[in-house]
Amino acid sequence: MGSSRLLRWGGPAAILGGVFWIAHAVAVALMPVGCIADECDIRPIRDSSAAAPLFIAAVLLIGAGLAAVVRRARHAGRFGVSGRLGLIAAVTGVVTILGAGLMQGVFFRGDFPLMPYIVLPAGLAVVIGFLLLGIALLRSGILPRWTAALLVVGTLALLGVNDQNAQILLAIPFGIAWVAVGYVFREGERSGRAEATSTPLPGT
Repeated sequence: MGSSRLLRWGGPAAILGGVFWIAHAVAVALMPVGCIADECDIRPIRDSSAAAPLFIAAVLLIGAGLAAVVRRARHAGRFGVSGRLGLIAAVTGVVTILGAGLMQGVFFRGDFPLMPYIVLPAGLAVVIGFLLLGIALLRSGILPRWTAALLVVGTLALLGVNDQNAQILLAIPFGIAWVAVGYVFREGERSGRAEATSTPLPGT
């Protein structure tokens, strides 16, 4: 995707990604409650594989939105070391979670014994990564401070997420944050293009 196209569609992608993220959390919350630790002796884990397409779509769309925001921050020279480290941590964590989820679905029929040992550190990497990204964007000034702050708060809420019970709803603030980021970014790009087209050329 070209740079101009990425910037143009990054906002809508982030909005749609945030909506899908919220829809995934709600869909999983409506499923039968699963189990944690000793509870698994009396009831099975929650199988949320039916909602996996929503999660994958959300991750891909948020990724496109994130790429656009990062592109804008780098172009402005305001991304910084913390932003780069955050991006590496977030991407590594997300790829690890998606890979483990694919392995669990294809080879272990939804019950991969080592899944917690993979998801927990990978999830922590995602949280740390997005926290660093949120702080970097907060400092960069390319987004309103409240939007970047909302991303930080939404990321912190992910620390309490558990897909086996109602705590999955704690993922919703993260989705709301990306809807806000996408909307603000889209409006900013629209304004920038409008100003560029309305500026008279030299000599006219």
